[in-house]
Amino acid sequence: MSQTANLQRIRLYDQQYRFVTSQANLSAFVAGIGAGKTYAGAVKAVIESNGPTLGMIVAPTYGMLRDSTLRTFQDVAGDLIINFNQSSMIIKTKGGGEILLRSADNSEHLRGPNLNWVWIDEGGLTTEMTWSICIGRLRADGAFGKLWVTTTPKGKRNWVYTKSKEMEIYRATTFDNPYTSKEWQEMLSGSYTGNFLRQELYGDFVAFEGLIYPQFDMTKHVMVKDLNRYQDFMLGLDAGYTNPAVILKVHQDHDGNYHLAEEWYERGKLQSEQVDQTVRMAMGEDPDTYVDSSASGLIADLRNRRIRARGATSRVIDGIRKMQELLASGKLTIDPSCVHTIAEFEQYQWKPDTDEPIKENDHAMDALRYVINRPVKVKQKATQRSYL
Repeated sequence: MSQTANLQRIRLYDQQYRFVTSQANLSAFVAGIGAGKTYAGAVKAVIESNGPTLGMIVAPTYGMLRDSTLRTFQDVAGDLIINFNQSSMIIKTKGGGEILLRSADNSEHLRGPNLNWVWIDEGGLTTEMTWSICIGRLRADGAFGKLWVTTTPKGKRNWVYTKSKEMEIYRATTFDNPYTSKEWQEMLSGSYTGNFLRQELYGDFVAFEGLIYPQFDMTKHVMVKDLNRYQDFMLGLDAGYTNPAVILKVHQDHDGNYHLAEEWYERGKLQSEQVDQTVRMAMGEDPDTYVDSSASGLIADLRNRRIRARGATSRVIDGIRKMQELLASGKLTIDPSCVHTIAEFEQYQWKPDTDEPIKENDHAMDALRYVINRPVKVKQKATQRSYL
């Protein structure tokens, strides 16, 4: 099958088509959840792979690259791909094309040879350094190459908004995509209101006022830590299906410092899959695992898999205050790979004129709070194994 034959089976709606066929050096498809952003980015990558070009596909984390961006590209490309080296993460295509697959959780790893093109998927979850390094590499064959971004906007504090003035922007809403079911769209729309509805479904850049964690600063709180200094870890789990399910692995040292080392953040996952992921992240250890106390069925399933699941019962406002104190004192840090948690820190809002948070885009915030403000353990006899 030729590349032309591959593209004949591609279905694009109007906004996707205009983005895919754009000849601008810098462009972006900024759209709501389920609007087909990654699909459109993959089609554009297939087109740019025609001939002996060197390109790079970038996603915020290796997990997102492997599970979403790469899968979509492979589906679109078909047998245009003649070789995929999983150890080097390099794809070779018919016509002599070569594609580097890279994660943006350490932007320095994006440096290297000059490129003809770059695609940054879910750019709103990457840092501005990702953009800067990628722009600097678009000089293969002595020409300024192409860079395109596919993303849901993540507020007006994000680099995508700032750099949007330099790009040709194409927009779409969740409801513009004719290839997703109306029932799914309606179910998703029931999960959001206000600014989050405008951002997540309508793809608008919105300003988030009244932030709950104004203390959060990526330059101070986002870093890689040596986990050998921590004596143990805990897990926090916030269940979801239409809304994301979140599992966080949090390490603590003897001085009361916390480090969030790993996140799992997925939509549309069954409870059994959430349990499986919790078991995986427990790594054969026996960590305390904190879950919303209302999720009794999930807690029971976790305990059946020998996970020490405990209900998180403390007041939300108490947990928020403790998190604020830890951020202010520098005692809470986050690994750069935890991109969804970082994004939530920058968007978590108070309801106007209240001390109550808006219950949207707060799934990682809840899971982290369950761990940070966990209940005090009741002393048990050594022979007992019980759960609070």
